[in-house]
Amino acid sequence: MNKFIPIFILLLCACKSRTEKNQENIIGAWKTDTVYHYTNGFVQVIPVTDSDENIEYNYDKAGNLTMKKDGEKRTIRYELISEDSLAYFDKGNRMLTGFQIVSLNKNQLVLKKNQPPVFSGKNQVIYDIRHFSHPKAQK
Repeated sequence: MNKFIPIFILLLCACKSRTEKNQENIIGAWKTDTVYHYTNGFVQVIPVTDSDENIEYNYDKAGNLTMKKDGEKRTIRYELISEDSLAYFDKGNRMLTGFQIVSLNKNQLVLKKNQPPVFSGKNQVIYDIRHFSHPKAQK
């Protein structure tokens, strides 16, 4: 029994460190590069340049997310629920939306959001995948 305690502690630390690593990696400014809309087998790829998706997302260590676009700012709260789940909350601590973290490292953030069905009936698969990178420094 005593042999399993160090293994258990090591596994516990490994699980915790992944979420902490994601917390470190998400800090900073991110811009959407591309949005993939998947609807029942059809894929639409939207490169983001000067569209409605062209928003800068700035995550800070205190759990605040500031979204900036065209000189306007909006701040909400974010939380990494687990190593693969990100949620946004309003000022009343109500969840606004949630994402699955597909990939997160110091250079790339990829989020997936399942969408509600478009048509009545079963067997519909609809989601968006957003690829983010750090914005280039302005000259």
